[in-house]
Amino acid sequence: MLTKFLFTATFIVFSHLLSFSQVTFKGVVLDKSTGYPLPGVNVVVDSLAKGTITDASGHFALDLSAGRHLLTASYMGYETYSTILEIKGSHPYTRIELVPSVTGLDEVTILSNYARERETPVAMTNIRPAVIEQQMGNQDYPELMKMVPGVYATKLGGGTGDARISIRGFQQENIALLLNGVPVSSVENGLVYWSNWAGLGDATQTIQVQRGLGASRVALNSVGGTINIITKSTEAAKGGSIKFSMSDYGNHKTTLSLSTGKLDNGLAVTFLGSHTEGPGYVDATGVNAWAWFLTLSKQINDRQSIVFTGLGAPERHGQRNFGLTKEQYDLYGNKYNPDWGMFNGEIASLGVNFYHKPQLSLNHYLTFEKGLLATSAYLSFGQGGGNFSEAFMSQPAFAFRRNNQIDWDAIYQQNVDNADSAQLADGKYVSGFSKIVQTKYLADHVWYGGLTNLNYSFNDNFKMITGIHFRYFKSNLREEISHLLGGNYWIDNYYWSMAGVAGREQIKGVGDIINVDNDSRVDIGSYFLQLEYVIGRVSLFAASTLSHHWYRRTDRINYIENTESDLVTKGGFDVKAGANYNINDHHNIYFNTGYYSKAPYFKFVFANFSNAVVENPVNEKITAGEFGYGFRNNLTEISFNLYYTLWQDKSLLSRENIQLQNNQQTRALIRGLDAVHKGMELDMSTSPLHNLNLGFIASLGDWKWSNDVNAELYNNDQVLIDSTKVFSKGLWVGDAPQVQLGFYGDLKLPGNFTINANWLYYDRIYANFDPAGRNNPDDRVQPYRIPAYHTIDLHAFHDFMIGGLKATAGINAYNILNEESIMRGEDGTTHDIESFTGFWTPGRTFNFSLKVQF
Repeated sequence: MLTKFLFTATFIVFSHLLSFSQVTFKGVVLDKSTGYPLPGVNVVVDSLAKGTITDASGHFALDLSAGRHLLTASYMGYETYSTILEIKGSHPYTRIELVPSVTGLDEVTILSNYARERETPVAMTNIRPAVIEQQMGNQDYPELMKMVPGVYATKLGGGTGDARISIRGFQQENIALLLNGVPVSSVENGLVYWSNWAGLGDATQTIQVQRGLGASRVALNSVGGTINIITKSTEAAKGGSIKFSMSDYGNHKTTLSLSTGKLDNGLAVTFLGSHTEGPGYVDATGVNAWAWFLTLSKQINDRQSIVFTGLGAPERHGQRNFGLTKEQYDLYGNKYNPDWGMFNGEIASLGVNFYHKPQLSLNHYLTFEKGLLATSAYLSFGQGGGNFSEAFMSQPAFAFRRNNQIDWDAIYQQNVDNADSAQLADGKYVSGFSKIVQTKYLADHVWYGGLTNLNYSFNDNFKMITGIHFRYFKSNLREEISHLLGGNYWIDNYYWSMAGVAGREQIKGVGDIINVDNDSRVDIGSYFLQLEYVIGRVSLFAASTLSHHWYRRTDRINYIENTESDLVTKGGFDVKAGANYNINDHHNIYFNTGYYSKAPYFKFVFANFSNAVVENPVNEKITAGEFGYGFRNNLTEISFNLYYTLWQDKSLLSRENIQLQNNQQTRALIRGLDAVHKGMELDMSTSPLHNLNLGFIASLGDWKWSNDVNAELYNNDQVLIDSTKVFSKGLWVGDAPQVQLGFYGDLKLPGNFTINANWLYYDRIYANFDPAGRNNPDDRVQPYRIPAYHTIDLHAFHDFMIGGLKATAGINAYNILNEESIMRGEDGTTHDIESFTGFWTPGRTFNFSLKVQF
């Protein structure tokens, strides 16, 4: 009995002493090339004697006894990391950086001007792979960035991929989008049509949002910011996954991913394909979309490698082009779509988009003792368009209504019963023609180019990055008759043509081109140079880009013989400089400043829809400055910044790329607008527990137009009909919230459960003002102020094993409180809700998913 007592007492005392000798070892695992935290990394001590995995924020904690230990961190697609730990009374918080094990990611981040925290003096936010994987669901791609300070990303009309994003009040045409270092914004107008990138969410490895002028050397339109998207590199491990997801309103998606792993010959291949189909959330916005992504990498030798990447998304989806009035919303709800009606038992809509735009690139990387030479050759070609209609001797199709939808049967009957005659240009009278026809606007394009980037280190402190970028771009826009709707033919009066009929055929049928047939040519060349100098805790940089644009337009409708315009050339440049000072291991401050002289977009060079060049096209001028502060320790990260941007000589075209609803509406082209954007941004995150991460964001803006300008007014036939004064001085910049607040949280629960929650609040959102309606000098009333609103999203996931395979089941709940609020819209004549038209938020929606890895 005594022996048993002594044994027990000894064991208790020994265990108690042992507990005092243990130390909690904490750390975080990051991607060395991007600085992103890596979730799910296996962290093992002493060859599986003890181990754990990193949480959603890359953090881990292990209780270790004093002494020497072998720590190993391993993660698919990265080189295994090993180190010897000396555990004594305590151990500092440890940062482990994993290196991508297959060529591609590390080099692409250099090619794409990827900014690094505490080094690059710009305001930036990195969106972690876990956020992309878990929160994408049935959101449109830009909505992945809605938790970034200063970013406003929402759905637009409600069709799949119809989304809009702004940064610091600057719209998409003044935000640069880079895909693996290659600019992909349109050179004609700066826009990005997100529906063309339907599968990009599945193929994305990382997203970095740089606010302000940013660090990019090839993004010539980064006034509001730069979005850097890095696609997935070839995986080091052989395997794949299959995923199925479905929304509560019927859209469903299947995704397949396959990887060969790195083969003995140094080749690695990764493929991803998906298919999305469903009726859409808004009426008549059904979608049928495929997406594909392919990347191949080949390690030629220790110094050279090549990477091929291709992706595309052939798709067709319904759209809602026109905003709703308050009366329409009250009567029919936020799913109402006025752009369609039934015809022959099927949906016939003026809002349908169909497109396929593959993007291909071949990158070559050469490393040498002093640096890296990265070269990319790329090609993109797109084909597709959207539905439209034309009317002759009739109201437009949109005016024919039944049950608050387009009455195609009445239109058809009007064409069948048409007894009117019309005189052709040769004097002949004809009858039996269609007064309304359905058409398609078809837009094809091709661009290709090259980008080379030399990263050269003179020594440990001084580095130079220099290179050139060139791009060839050509597009064709034409309108083609798709349905005669009961008539025998269409009469083409060449109303749009400056040359008139000029002996050309006027009787047109299905497949014939009418009204529009023109080409746009824009060639761009640029040279960039950036110098970086690091001395102690200070990082300095200075950069400049010189660019030149060549513009030419071809028009086969307005002109008979000399269809090509004169060649127009325009130069531009930017200069940027900044510094970062790491006060200590936790605090840093930075500033940057810059000046842009940005060449005009194509649409502002040939602004009157002909080959006539606008008189004295001028560059937009942007002057910007920013100051920021950062704090980081093992639990908390804080980023705070103040910014100021002066934007001068901006051009604007209202109601672009949509059909006008009636003959009274016009498009307005204005030039010479000035605006001031200033504000502050805050981004905070903390991990009070190893399984809990909390965050807060805030953005307060002060954005105003600062002058009055002139505007040219065009009708739906693109004919200049008038000019007017626009009294815009002192008006708030619209279409984005000048107050943004947000909270988010990530909680890891026992049993491999993860819960994410996001809350966002928006205020001081003003409607976009229509320049044509601001021609009264006594009307200085601010645009309609959209009521403040908030949304809450919840995401829950469970990891488990099924048949020996790792699986993840998830549910996304968007707008969980079912708050229907106005997101965006256009100001009316009375500057209140009665004349406002816009889009309301979707109600509460759900997305369910199951992913199995093999």
